[in-house]
Amino acid sequence: MSKYVKTPEELAEIQEMMNKGRFTCQSLIIEFETTPEYIKSVLAPCFEMGDQPLGWAHVGKWQSDMCGEFDCGIIYFPVKYKALSGKVYEGTTMMTLFVGNDMPVSIGREMWGEGKKTATAQLLYDGDEVYGYVERNGVRIIQISAKLGADQGPQPTVKADDFEFKCQPHVTGYGIQNDPIILNMHAEDTYRVYKEGTGELILTGTNVDPLDEIPIVKVNGVTYSEGASIWTIPFHDVLVGKGEEFLPYMYGQKYDDFRLLEKPMRWRK
Repeated sequence: MSKYVKTPEELAEIQEMMNKGRFTCQSLIIEFETTPEYIKSVLAPCFEMGDQPLGWAHVGKWQSDMCGEFDCGIIYFPVKYKALSGKVYEGTTMMTLFVGNDMPVSIGREMWGEGKKTATAQLLYDGDEVYGYVERNGVRIIQISAKLGADQGPQPTVKADDFEFKCQPHVTGYGIQNDPIILNMHAEDTYRVYKEGTGELILTGTNVDPLDEIPIVKVNGVTYSEGASIWTIPFHDVLVGKGEEFLPYMYGQKYDDFRLLEKPMRWRK
């Protein structure tokens, strides 16, 4: 049989891998305070802001058994989500996500609805000092400079929940193809290396990644970790008939502004 057609045994193995995302990662994360007004302005209509107007910038190097190795950069905010069951959950949502390599981008978008875009990231070490950056289209859009304390050693498992909305453009170009799906991405992280410290954060905007519009009121602490992260999907909700409400957020956060990309001269305005 052609490798372009999977056998039942191969499908069983692949789907088992997809059901539980297993990763190892090196992560540099800096917490910052922003304004409630800004967070509320960018949250999709299914979310409410968390208790504090915080944000986190992440620069990391990841490997997985489902989509290979990749660079990673994230900006995320705390949210509350009231599920169709009536239960209110607290967690985070990723406003924008930058990843190296094609399979991590593809599977993250198509399966989990993440707003992944291709980019490169680096972590550079000089003793207790670390510099991390995410570069896209020739611009270092996220930069973290940190001075770290001593390694606190292996940590207890940290459990956290992230919530994403999954939407796809309609085949005609107008509207959303299917009803929006809100999914709970549950992470369990175990660290063999864990350090805390202080740092600086620079967010640089471009025409398609306007990170400079995020107000940084104050920068709090920095953490650096090495370890493993396992992601599962405990539940997802389908919001029937809500597609039009999500359209501005889908095109604003999950895609570049297509109007601003280079065009043949005949179609330039």
